[in-house]
Amino acid sequence: MIYLILLILEMIVLYFLSRRVVKGVYRFFYRVTKRKNWTVYLFAMVFLPGTFIHEISHFLAALFLLVPVGKFELLPKIEEEGSFKLGSVSIAKTDPLRRFLIGVAPLVFGLSVILGLLYYVLMIRIISTWWEYLLLGFIIFQVANSMFASKKDLEGALVLFIFIVFVIVLLLILGVRIPIDWVSLSFNKKIEDFLINANLFLLIPIVIDSVFITVSRKLRPSGRG
Repeated sequence: MIYLILLILEMIVLYFLSRRVVKGVYRFFYRVTKRKNWTVYLFAMVFLPGTFIHEISHFLAALFLLVPVGKFELLPKIEEEGSFKLGSVSIAKTDPLRRFLIGVAPLVFGLSVILGLLYYVLMIRIISTWWEYLLLGFIIFQVANSMFASKKDLEGALVLFIFIVFVIVLLLILGVRIPIDWVSLSFNKKIEDFLINANLFLLIPIVIDSVFITVSRKLRPSGRG
């Protein structure tokens, strides 16, 4: 159980680091260009691979859940109120459960990509040259800073959460107990080994983001401009 808690804590840390990275990159481009539209386009170019992975996750999840999809866009779009979108996938209205699963698909897919890549690299050692490690770091950087759900992605989360709470309360009132052996799950060797490796692997994107934030802070001008 401790390894699962650590994994959740690492994901929370990575979430906040990714927010700082994204804001830092945006502010850097804005200081250089002094124009919002140029800033958005440069920002979109830097995170284009991550945006593609994010949106294709929504797209594939919708197809898998039999929800109709429409236009797939990767070009940045500046909204009237001043916000902007790096990409989007038009998805038909559906029930809260499928909407939620489609919304969190980038997180599930992103974690799978990061953990899968690091497993093959660190455990099986399929790469050896410096440029391959550099490419690996770039992919992890892109995925880690693009996989978290936006407010739009979590539209169905509140309704689903209320429904789950209602079902749990109803089961408790009726005296229904779900026969799950949590002790066996906690001490299952395969699950424990997976969580240990996942905890170690997830430290890598945390370190990459931390180094990026530290370096960008060192390069930041001391004066205000």
